[in-house]
Amino acid sequence: METRSASKQRNFAKNDTSRKSRKKPLPEPTHVGHFISILIISLCKKILHIDTEVKIGIYLGGVLIGSVFSDIISLPKTYFSDKKNLLNQFFVHFGFGWTFLLLTGYIFLTCFVTYSGNWKPVIRKHLTRLVITTFWWYAMTNTFSYIDKVVGVCSLSSHKKKYDCLKAGRSWLGFDISGHVFLLIHNLLTISEEVKSFKNWTKLGAMLKEEDLPSKKNLSELQISQARIFYRNLTPVIKIIIVLLALWTLFCEIMLVTSVVYRFHTMTQKIAAAVVSVVCWFITYRVILESKVDVFPVQPGQSPLNYMKLK
Repeated sequence: METRSASKQRNFAKNDTSRKSRKKPLPEPTHVGHFISILIISLCKKILHIDTEVKIGIYLGGVLIGSVFSDIISLPKTYFSDKKNLLNQFFVHFGFGWTFLLLTGYIFLTCFVTYSGNWKPVIRKHLTRLVITTFWWYAMTNTFSYIDKVVGVCSLSSHKKKYDCLKAGRSWLGFDISGHVFLLIHNLLTISEEVKSFKNWTKLGAMLKEEDLPSKKNLSELQISQARIFYRNLTPVIKIIIVLLALWTLFCEIMLVTSVVYRFHTMTQKIAAAVVSVVCWFITYRVILESKVDVFPVQPGQSPLNYMKLK
């Protein structure tokens, strides 16, 4: 009897040890720096990943309400009411250049990962989207200037050109569509579309850890291995660019508010600029890219890994 009892105790102890060994190990404590990094990226995602259609509604409504407000109430002069302030001259005036640089870095690095280091399709299929957005910026701003020159007249009839009129201290009475409102909304909508590929970036990292991924995605072991290495090495840099894009987005939105509430342009000129920017966005991201014509670039996030849902 004692032998059986001792045997049962030993078996119970073995089973108990076996159950304990099967328990998942506790995760290592989170480092303070890592926690802060997660918090910052989460905040950036909340700023950047608001649905683009929602942003369009907010921007159009904001331009309309802000324009009415500026017509009813004359705000006192501040640093922002001066067109020649440093923020306006250095950042907004060259706003598309800053947007272009940040998005070029972001698109190239993220696509370099998802294409396993093959940079040729990255340029042909993804960076060419920025060629289209650059075309809109250049074409529309020059069109606005041309319209203003053609339909405008000088308060002194002897001056037929805008430059001569302004040089003489007179007023040019034209239809000056707000280039700043167009530029800022154009920047914001382009950023909103391009950073969608970061929404599932963590999911991509988990996917790359799957052992049977090559067979699932019809890719070679070498391609998956390279994607894993580039994901690990480039993700910290990509996160830095995401933080910069979030800060740039907030800055553009603040400058959009100041451009609307101060009387730099009439209500119709500001609304026209906002509508044109939305039309350019629609043609690019809802017509050209979704047409899936081979000569056009592909949608943001499209890659051989196919890690996010596309329209």
